Amino acid sequence: MRHLPIPVRILQLTDCHLMADPRAELKGICTRALFERVLTAVRARHGTLDQLILTGDLTHDEQLATYKSLRELLTPWLPRLRLIPGNHDHRENMRQAFPERIQPLGERNVFLEDVGGWRLIGLDSHVPGELHGWIGDEQLAWLTEQLTTHMGPAVLFLHHPPILVGSEWLDRIGLQDAAELLNLVRRHANVRAVICGHVHQERTVAEPPALIFTSPSTGVQFRPEAISLEVEPAPPGFRVLELHSDGRVVSWVERVP
Repeated sequence: MRHLPIPVRILQLTDCHLMADPRAELKGICTRALFERVLTAVRARHGTLDQLILTGDLTHDEQLATYKSLRELLTPWLPRLRLIPGNHDHRENMRQAFPERIQPLGERNVFLEDVGGWRLIGLDSHVPGELHGWIGDEQLAWLTEQLTTHMGPAVLFLHHPPILVGSEWLDRIGLQDAAELLNLVRRHANVRAVICGHVHQERTVAEPPALIFTSPSTGVQFRPEAISLEVEPAPPGFRVLELHSDGRVVSWVERVP
């Protein structure tokens, strides 16, 4: 019997919006309680995984104490953990709490990980004091280098999606240099997927040669295609990625009731 290679399994958590006060609420929802519930589900459903990746808005208050609490919650996954910032994060506090899990690139917090023949690249789209995102020329040049020195398949992770999602208020605070990033992706056929947060909702868009995925929050969900911010009464969730040796990406979202 021919045994197929085991795919690389990655879990993405995003938009946790944690606060130093574990009882604090965002839009009437205790984000810490839901985040802990999501972690319980991750542990029960996915005991074996290759990487756990958090794609920004880890905190809502940007406090060092919040990042330290997050590190305690993520202790079981620390050797397999990677993080990038969102618009509600603080780069230096992230570095202090997770010094060995973040790779500095100038002022940016990025990561680079090779797992099972796949290259995983984390990008920093944070703009201090702003809600929108920006990658910038320096980071795009670094990304180009990482994609050209590794000819195998790759997945990009960032907070702000490089696509419109059909919600006026979210599209106004999206990735401002999305066109530059998408042009780069189109030039590198080894980019198979782009995984994003920020929009607190699930979406899949084909951008050949890649698929672009957005994911639900571990806490508050946003109503799709809303003109202004509306909370969607949906359970928290996370994204699962299976990266196969033939370059295929299989992905789905799991909710936690």
